[in-house]
Amino acid sequence: MTEPTNEQFKKLMAEPQKVSFKQLSIIRKALSKAHTGKIIFETQNTESGKISITVGDLISDESTLLELKKLLEKPVSSCELVTERIAEEMNELAPPSVFMEVMNQIKWHPETLEALRKTFAKLPPVNVRMVPLHRYGYNDGLTYLMLHHESLREKNFTPKSFLDHESKLTTLEQKIKVLILGYCLGLMTPDKSQMVKQTGNQATKKRASKKANIANRILNKIRGI
Repeated sequence: MTEPTNEQFKKLMAEPQKVSFKQLSIIRKALSKAHTGKIIFETQNTESGKISITVGDLISDESTLLELKKLLEKPVSSCELVTERIAEEMNELAPPSVFMEVMNQIKWHPETLEALRKTFAKLPPVNVRMVPLHRYGYNDGLTYLMLHHESLREKNFTPKSFLDHESKLTTLEQKIKVLILGYCLGLMTPDKSQMVKQTGNQATKKRASKKANIANRILNKIRGI
């Protein structure tokens, strides 16, 4: 199934800003769409690196782990995917074990964590697909389960509402981690029903504006008689 188009969702990490997490949209594209090639990047403190991708998977070795950790720890000044897409859709890819290992280990500086929170808070309503992440080596499957549960329970669910919901069981870092996993693995997608609703509302506003303009022209002609 083709992923629904939503410019706000697609530009989440890619839009120009002082603090850029464009790498997350690049990782999402590479892993969830089964690309083969390299992610080439430079962090904002000028550390550069590259990561090889093979059919949406990462080599599980120490070098890849260190490069991926470097890529995820800080905002980037540049990040691109140099790759070719395979022709066949791969909808049942298992999450790369090295990606899970980095997410288990990574710790963000408070400023970076806050910047990530603000970035994810911009997302429109989303749907969250349930995947038992503990089966793939992620240590905090419970927090992802909470994310999925809240997405089912709450109408027009957004990552912001998940982040704003106070809980003694989870920290902000735990929440950010499962949002990154959901986003990068393609488990979190725009809510189609909300996209249709927004498109319908825009069309209604355009029709109303057009009618108002016609009415104004008629009134102006009458007043000019």
